This record gives sequence, structure tokens and C-alpha cells, in this order.
Amino acid sequence: MMQKKGHAVIFFALLLAGMPAFSAHAADINSLGLANGHPCAAGELLVKFREGVSARAAYAVHRDLKVAEWRRGYNDICQIVSFEPGREGELAEAYNRRHEVMYAEPNYYATACSEPNDQYYRLQWSFPLINLPAAWDISTGEGVVVAVVDTGINPFGRDGFGSLAGNRLLWGYNAITGTRGGIDFNHHGTHVAGTIGQETNNRIGVAGIAYNAKLLPVKALAFHGGGFYYSIINGIRWATDNDANVINLSLGAGSDSRLLEEAVDYAYEKGVTVVAAAGNDGADNILYPAAFSHCIAVGAIQYDKRFAPYSNYGEKLDLVAPGGNLELDQNNDGYKDGILQETFQAFWIGWGYWFSTGTSMATPHVAGVAALIKSIRPEYGPDDIRRVLQDTAQDLGEPGRDERYGYGLVDAYAAVSHAAGR
Repeated sequence: MMQKKGHAVIFFALLLAGMPAFSAHAADINSLGLANGHPCAAGELLVKFREGVSARAAYAVHRDLKVAEWRRGYNDICQIVSFEPGREGELAEAYNRRHEVMYAEPNYYATACSEPNDQYYRLQWSFPLINLPAAWDISTGEGVVVAVVDTGINPFGRDGFGSLAGNRLLWGYNAITGTRGGIDFNHHGTHVAGTIGQETNNRIGVAGIAYNAKLLPVKALAFHGGGFYYSIINGIRWATDNDANVINLSLGAGSDSRLLEEAVDYAYEKGVTVVAAAGNDGADNILYPAAFSHCIAVGAIQYDKRFAPYSNYGEKLDLVAPGGNLELDQNNDGYKDGILQETFQAFWIGWGYWFSTGTSMATPHVAGVAALIKSIRPEYGPDDIRRVLQDTAQDLGEPGRDERYGYGLVDAYAAVSHAAGR
């Protein structure tokens, strides 16, 4: 399915987001609260205990504060506690006063950074724009694992078991439920994953950047496209511990979080390159986790290489990549200038090739090129990959680094050539 100019097919806007039993939810957007002016899970806190605090001691803290429900996160990095909404501020202060607690913070809500809408390689104008075809002669991403922390990845397609399936799609993780899996019921994660690693040179459909890389689905956002920090934190850590080389985070929120930053830092320290979306508010405000120093923050441009009006910007922006603009048809191909990939409209209905826009779509362009570099230079760490991407980017806007384009537009051929010593 494709959208020609004048024929509107509209996706609903994405919203991204032995102890007592915890009533886990899938990011219920109808029960959001506010903390420090930002949306969060009403009646929930994230609590990190100090190293060496026993389970018994942690239990005593919860008991003393009259919290009846809690559960541990992946690898016991933090705990999520549940209580009657309205006590968020009181309990956060109470937990932070306890010497056993390192800190407690709200379970903030994040959104997928895309503006979705609605066939074929000739319509993938973004790939020539980043000089990708020439890069494929040097690298196709073999030997690299790219984790997509998002709404999951759906392995099906227009004709059944599709082009994102097979031995390149690894068995993933559902960070919402803490179980193996990671199938997408939304469409967002599948679209993002396609840009990174869609099957290529099979004479059908569309292409992907690092099409010989392996894809690791990590479901941290629920079927409606939203998810809380708790799931994102656990998803990042799980992906890091399960052989991810690159992590794509096409999501973001305006709320700082030490626990979320710690998860990004953990990935960085383990040699994982983390790439995240700047956000779609058209504001001088890079969202989190992209704003963290160990994330590569990605903004969006349109077909003419101009700054996309919806893209966030600022001093923490690193690079830009094609995110498109569904208000324009600058290349005159008869279709609005979105980023084309195979996905579905909702609940496996309406499989086809859909145009989407946003920094969510820009981010996998950078993650895919990072995978191409890593394939050539497996010894490269995140700083090395970041440096190559920055040093080889096409300078746009004001000479040198600037707040709207960062170091410039990611250049796949220049980056892999540099990495290969050509």
C-alpha cells in the first residue's frame, strides 16, 4: 500500500511509551500522571537500592513505607513499586530519605518519535541522499547485531513469513512483561527495523541499510506505541547483555532520569553504540535518552537537505539523517516525501509499504551506518564509531558544527571508506 498525493491514508499518531505479585500493565495511557511537569505512570516509582542492600532490607523499606506491591527489573537493576495514585511526591521523598536507597524517581513516559502515514527501492530517496549504494560495495553489516528497542518487530509480511524473518531475526525480549519474545502489534518498530536491516536484493519490496546484520527485537513500547522508562531501561540493559553491538532508540521524552542514563552508560561501557531520536517538537530541546552524552542524538532533514520543521535541535544534537516531510513532494515522484518501509497499519491488517516521517525514521539511518562501520571494524567502540560518523558527515547549515544540523548529514560511503582505510 502506498499513498499518492491527494489520497490520504492516515496512521494514528504514535504515543510512545519471590516477592509480592506486581500488577504489571502495558503502559496504560489512560492512567498517566504528572511529575515535574512531565507525564509518568500514576501510582508508580522506580527505586534503586544501594549496592549490598539485601532483599530482606529492601523488603523492610517497602513495608515501612506501606508499599504493598513491587517487582524487580531485569538483573535487579532497579525495582518498580506500585501504590495508590496521589502519593508520588510523598513516597519519592520518603524513599530518598532512606539510607538504603540510592534514589527514587517517577516512572516517566516516553513516545515514539515518528509521524507515520502511508512501494520500492526507487522510492527510497533517503538512501542515495546518504551515499548508501556505494557503501554497499564495502560493507553490508555482516556479523553485527542491531537491537531495536521499540514496539517490537513483526516477522510476518504481505505474503506470510516475511523479509524481516529468517536467521537474521533473533529471538528477542519483551521488557514490558520480562519474558522472551518481542513481536510488534503497533507497526512502528517494524518500520524502524526495516530501514536498518530489511532483506535486500530479493527483487521485491524495499531495501535496508545493513541488510546482512542481525536484528534483535526488544519490546519496550506497548501496542499503542507508548512505554514507560522502566521498560526502556530494562530493554537497553537486556540488549546489552545479549550481544547487541548497536542499539536503536527511536523514542524519547522530555524527562531526565538517572536510571535511564545509567542504562545508556552501561551499554556504552560494554562497547555498545547507542543511537537515539532527537524528537519531533520542532524545538530547541533534545529529548531523552538522546540528550545523554553517551547517546548519538539524531535530528531529521527533508529531501532538499534542509532541516525538517518538526525536528528538535540544540547543542546536544550530533547528526542529522533523512526523516522526510509528508507535506512535500520535492523529488516529483508522485508521492509525499516520507521514509518508505514494509510494515502494517495495525494488528497485522493492511500489510504493505508505508511512508512515515520523523526523527524515528532518521535514527535508524544512523544506526544502520554504525552497523556498517562495526562490521568492517569489529574492534571499534562507541567513541570510535561516533568519531567516524562525525568526521565524515556532510556539513550542512553554518560551517562546522551547529545546533540544527550537528556535525552534518550522515554519509554512509564516506564513513565506511574511512573505516576501511580507503
